[in-house]
Amino acid sequence: MKEIDIALVSVGGTIKCGLYENKQLFEEMVSKDLTLTALPKIFESLLPNPKQDSKYADMRINTIYYANGPGSFSALKLTHIFLHTLSLLYEVKLLATSSFYFTQAKYIKAFGTTYFYEDENNDIALAYGVDSPQESEFYLPKILDTLRFHHKIEPLYILPPVQS
Repeated sequence: MKEIDIALVSVGGTIKCGLYENKQLFEEMVSKDLTLTALPKIFESLLPNPKQDSKYADMRINTIYYANGPGSFSALKLTHIFLHTLSLLYEVKLLATSSFYFTQAKYIKAFGTTYFYEDENNDIALAYGVDSPQESEFYLPKILDTLRFHHKIEPLYILPPVQS
């Protein structure tokens, strides 16, 4: 059975799932569906079950490397719960990193004209009143830098609480 790893970007918008062997990307799955719909479809085709795609039957997922934020609060929560469930059911390891690993954009949209950015210390902060930033398009790296991932797999909830 071939051992593979997965990189997953599911922080809102287009979901990207990369299949890696020896840290090299060999297949990319993309979905524009909502996180709630896309994640089960993608993993149903990959994991052992009656609806598994036969081309993945000889593969076993070892580790899922994923973006745990910043991003859409709902997408982060759904991804967190979904991946932890998979981890328990299929004995898959989980490692996470910032969403900035998967984009070259300086900013990731928070709300309105407020954006997340990484400062010079790699801390994530909020920038207010940003006009026309580069669109934060996410990608899957051709070679996965596993050293950028860590065991702190809780979602990065950075936004302050809403004041009434």
